[in-house]
Amino acid sequence: MAPSHGRLPGLSRIRPYPGAFRAAAGVRSDELFPLRPGETVALTGGGTASLWSERLRLEGAEAVAAYTEGPLTGVPAVTRHAYGEGTTWYRATRPDPVTLAALLTRIRTEAGVEPVRTAPDGVKVVRRRSPSADYLFRIDHGGAGGEVTVAADAVELLTGRPTPGAVTPGPGEIAMVREPRPS
Repeated sequence: MAPSHGRLPGLSRIRPYPGAFRAAAGVRSDELFPLRPGETVALTGGGTASLWSERLRLEGAEAVAAYTEGPLTGVPAVTRHAYGEGTTWYRATRPDPVTLAALLTRIRTEAGVEPVRTAPDGVKVVRRRSPSADYLFRIDHGGAGGEVTVAADAVELLTGRPTPGAVTPGPGEIAMVREPRPS
C-alpha cells in the first residue's frame, strides 16, 4: 500500500509527537508530510518552508504561522504556548532562513534577551566563557569588515597585542580576544 499525502508507513504505531513534551508544547502532531527535495510550502507572513511538514492539533498553544497551501492549508506550522513560568515554541517544518531569523528574533525579544554584540551581515561573533576570562571570536565570513567593541584591557590572542577598546580585523580575517572577567 503506497503512502497517501506524504504519510509515512507505520507512523500510526508511533506515539503522537512531540511525545513527552506535548503538554509543554501545547500541540499534538499526528501525521508527517515530508516534502520532496526542492519543494517548499508557503507560510502566513510571506515565508516558505521545506524538508517536512506536520499536521498539528492545538492543545493550548496559539498558532504563530500556518501553511497557506497544500494539504495542510490553514494548519499551524509554528506555535507558541505559555507553560509554567516559561514559553514553549514548536516548529512543525523548516522555515526559510529569513523567516527563521525573524522567528528567532521574535523569540529572543519576547524572552527579554539582548545580543551582547551586534555585527554586520557575514560577520560571526561568538563568546565563550571560562572561570577567569571571556573569549570573543569574531570571524568575517563575508568580507564585511567593521569594528567590534571589546573591553579596554583585552588581548587579541592571534597577535598578542592589547586592544585599546576595540578590535577591527580586515575583511575575511579572524580575531580572538581574551577579556578578563571582573573579580
